[in-house]
Amino acid sequence: MHQLAKDPTWVRLPPSLDVTPGQPMAPADLSRYLDHCTDMLSLTGKIAALYVEDFHDSVALAAVNEIELLTTSMSRKIWQKLSMLQAEIRTDVA
Repeated sequence: MHQLAKDPTWVRLPPSLDVTPGQPMAPADLSRYLDHCTDMLSLTGKIAALYVEDFHDSVALAAVNEIELLTTSMSRKIWQKLSMLQAEIRTDVA
């Protein structure tokens, strides 16, 4: 839900010095924020896998698979936002 406030279409609005949820961000800040989000999701999936590495419980292993699927699909959505942001930046520069 936190991602809903970080929409690349807000780049057209004047940047704000106060970066609070719901406020527009500068394109570079938004890009860096989204990149950090993908890093966080990647680490979450890896930590889940490491946590159950020595478990032999099928339910725990299935839960880790679901966590990895969830974080992967969330990362894919974030990368879509990053590509929209890059396209927006290119059109503004041109």
